[in-house]
Amino acid sequence: MKKLLLVTLSMLLSVAGWSQKTITGGVNDSSGVPLPGAAVVIDGTSNGVVTDFDGNYIIRANEGDILVFSYIGFETQKITVGNSDTIDIVMQQNAAELQEVVVTAYGTQKRESIAGAVSIIKSDQIENSTFSNPVKSLEGLVSGLRVIQSSGQPGSDPIVRIRGFGSINADNSPLIVLDGVPYSGSLNAINPQDIESTSVLKDANSTSLYGNKASNGVLLITTKKGAKNKDPQISIDSRYGITQRGALDYNVTKTPAEYYETYHSILSNSEFYRSNSNGTPLTIGEARQFASNNLIDRLGYNLYDVADTNLVDPTTGKLNPAANLLVNDRWEDALFRDNANFSSTNVNISGGAEKVDYYFSIGTEENNGYTVQSNFGRQSARLKVNATEIADVISLGGDVSYSKSSSQFVPLDGGTSYNNAFQWTRNIAPIYPVYQYDENWNPILSNISNSGFAYDMGSFQSFPNGTTRGARNYGQGEHPLAHIEQSEVTNETDNFNTALRAKIDLPFGIKFEYILNYLTEIDKETYFNKPGSSVGATSLNGTLENGRNNFSVLTNQQLLTWNKEYNRHSYDVLLGHETYVEKFTTLSLYKTNIIGTLSPILDNTAVYNSASNYNTKYTTEGYFSRFIYGFDNKYYVNLTGRYDASSVFHPDERWGAFWSAGASWIMTNEKFFSDLKFLNYAKLASNYGTSGNDRIFYPGTGTRNLVAYENQYVIDENNGALTQSLLSLGGREITWEKSSSFGVNLEMRLFNSVNLGLGYYSRTSNDLLFDKPLQPSTGQNSRPENFGSMKNSGVEAEIAWTAVEKEKLKIVLNANLSTLKNEITELPRDSIQVGNFRRVVGRSAYDYFMVESAGVNPENGNAVYLTTDSNGERVETEDYSEAVTNGRVFLDKAAVPKVNGGFGLNIQFGGFDLGAQFAYQIGGYGLDNVYFGLLGLGTEIENVPDYSQTWTINNPTASLPRVDPLVVDQYRNSDLRLTSLGYLSLANVNFGYTFDNEILDKYNITGIRLYGIINNAALLYTARQGYDPRLNSLGASSGEYGANRTLAVGVNIKLR
Repeated sequence: MKKLLLVTLSMLLSVAGWSQKTITGGVNDSSGVPLPGAAVVIDGTSNGVVTDFDGNYIIRANEGDILVFSYIGFETQKITVGNSDTIDIVMQQNAAELQEVVVTAYGTQKRESIAGAVSIIKSDQIENSTFSNPVKSLEGLVSGLRVIQSSGQPGSDPIVRIRGFGSINADNSPLIVLDGVPYSGSLNAINPQDIESTSVLKDANSTSLYGNKASNGVLLITTKKGAKNKDPQISIDSRYGITQRGALDYNVTKTPAEYYETYHSILSNSEFYRSNSNGTPLTIGEARQFASNNLIDRLGYNLYDVADTNLVDPTTGKLNPAANLLVNDRWEDALFRDNANFSSTNVNISGGAEKVDYYFSIGTEENNGYTVQSNFGRQSARLKVNATEIADVISLGGDVSYSKSSSQFVPLDGGTSYNNAFQWTRNIAPIYPVYQYDENWNPILSNISNSGFAYDMGSFQSFPNGTTRGARNYGQGEHPLAHIEQSEVTNETDNFNTALRAKIDLPFGIKFEYILNYLTEIDKETYFNKPGSSVGATSLNGTLENGRNNFSVLTNQQLLTWNKEYNRHSYDVLLGHETYVEKFTTLSLYKTNIIGTLSPILDNTAVYNSASNYNTKYTTEGYFSRFIYGFDNKYYVNLTGRYDASSVFHPDERWGAFWSAGASWIMTNEKFFSDLKFLNYAKLASNYGTSGNDRIFYPGTGTRNLVAYENQYVIDENNGALTQSLLSLGGREITWEKSSSFGVNLEMRLFNSVNLGLGYYSRTSNDLLFDKPLQPSTGQNSRPENFGSMKNSGVEAEIAWTAVEKEKLKIVLNANLSTLKNEITELPRDSIQVGNFRRVVGRSAYDYFMVESAGVNPENGNAVYLTTDSNGERVETEDYSEAVTNGRVFLDKAAVPKVNGGFGLNIQFGGFDLGAQFAYQIGGYGLDNVYFGLLGLGTEIENVPDYSQTWTINNPTASLPRVDPLVVDQYRNSDLRLTSLGYLSLANVNFGYTFDNEILDKYNITGIRLYGIINNAALLYTARQGYDPRLNSLGASSGEYGANRTLAVGVNIKLR
């Protein structure tokens, strides 16, 4: 019996052993870097192993067992053992986890030692976007970062602000650092698929090492690299989609019938008011009869088959029910497209041997904008190779990237020209056709336009049967579609960027690194207008302007580093030197009178008009140092210093010193916090420091003044003789604009599921780079000087909460917000008026000082304004000039939003994933010039928005004044135009499904993900339809290219 039991037990054990098998594999991060020390445990047991130095593991398990893979700072993964004996894992960093090492200025730091404010955006957040420009995808992701889209033109640069406005007359843009080197090239030359992470450095302790360029913060972009001891990993990503307009335009009249009725009412009210004001009163019935009799005489076009005087019934103000519409062209359909194509394909391969790693990528993108013929195309390539332990002490690295892009722009985007498609579609009345028609309203054919129909240029028409059609009373001789189709506004850019890195291990643990980076960018610009594209081009028989810009930057860095840990002490020391030399050459030539073939070649033009050619050079040099001391993994002191020179200033004034000091305390490493089980991690940090700004602009422009200390002249010619005129006065004593900042930050992890960050900041800019106004007798408007100071302050908060984390379900919520208060603290005189803003001490630089509206006179619909009488009392007036002269006041409204931020969620369920990110803004006011400009009709016939909200005889209590083309003061510049800057947008939606690796493993496929992306999914709230606060940093509306929405589907395949 005992023998039988022993035999049975032995058989059972043997069966159990036979059902187990050996599982092998590797654990790497998303870049292919091995993760040594990662835990691999059989779920529900204590049986497990850790990965070796190369990230490899071996474990015995049964089929059906669940392997749990975990590593600090990365998301835990659970994989069920199946038929395969190999399970490779790519671990994703957890957005809700604190990273151990953070990329910062000139290297990396342990998270615990950072005393400043740094936010990190990982690659998946950037890759889940279809923007050609990688910075546009950052909207709403981190606190303190404001991304203003600026334009919907594909490939266009956004406006970026970190913690407000650091200057008034100098640049407010942050410094862009690409792989450790300041980058001044086109942002759209960087393929978003090549980006590993973006760090947002917000305060002086984080940025002061960059000295002269970092007063407005830093965006530190790190590109992907390979991994040592890793077989080749191939990633293929391809997506296709469509681009649409991302927000509704203003609520103008859409149909001819609506417009005829609207303008009939406008004409009736205008005539009623005019006649009564002149002492020849009419009844409203007589005024309406006058409007019916004169409607087509004023408008010029009758698109219906009834007599001009019978088109609108004077008794009802409605269209004649017997009238039939003869033509109904829609300008929106002609100038915009709902389904413009978008496509991109990117392939990268990465890996490495024992001492070498590599990364190579190629990509192509075609992005057609929703405005006809606008587009952006890019072909890019990047190679990065690193080799270590050469002769045991030398490491060499190099990377090279090339991008070729081409853009077709919308002519005159952002201006008020008739040839601006956005301005035109808002302004032109829907009674004016796109194409030209004969006397019977049949389209006239043409071989010039893309449609085959002749453009209606709005000119007077005389027909063979003796009838005529009046001239269009808007933009006569102009036609934006003709201008787009008969023009070429293009830009081709070649961007070449290369870097060489050499690192040598010296005695005593000292490392020396030398970095040489060369960037060159060549732009070829063409602005070609064929005859017939516009009135101006027709009069000159065509125009052509060709330009070529050559831009280059050479950066040299020498870095000495020393890191040492001794018992409870740690030291991190950096010494560095950097030179930066930027050169720019431009050449442009403008000619007219096209001969021969209609192509944009200068030899095909007969008349020389003008030429321009100049060179500039900008140089900086800096010495810098950083010292970090840590004690017992609890307390850290962080000191930095930089001594910088800039060629913008006179040699006697060009050197400036910048520094910072900070400290951090890891509270949870204290014993007295150990009983707080809900508190997993807590760090308190504070810092103070300074940085500089030398990027002053020429007055009233966005062009940098690179030799601000010198008088500058324009050389021209007059009848063959050279002439010289003063362009800008120099300021010999001008020097650095200095920014000092103080910050306190608290980071916590609670309940193993909530990451919370809180912060306060205060930044003061002193010695502002200002164009000081001069007396008219000097012959110049201003001179650059240092004077004045300004303060920005606010609080920030970020939270990430893993609300659910189960085997097949994970839900992560995130939110962030930041506040901003802007205040001028010093000026050289009592006040400075700049447009609608008046700058005085104690107020924001963007506080409105303007005429105050008092509403509408209900008796006649006139606009009413407030002015100040001789007794200092506020009184009402209908005289706008009086209100401008004596009535302008501070309105306690500013063009600065008080709060901005974002929130979102990410859900994973099995192989499915869903993400959504929202962005919002609260407070502040912008000038909606477009909307109120439409209401303030002039002598031309224009469209009208929201007419039902304006005063009429039948609507005397309306909130908006009478629309009257004969009265200019109805909608003049006043606080009536101020509109809330608040908005809520669904910035991004992405969803997908990842197929099980085991099914694909035998084909060497480690994963396939099918996905969809919607960028700029919806503008959910704004104060007025058509007004988009995301397009301008101060909220002033114009004829800009509106935001676009892109819907795309794609596939990502990973091979090994």
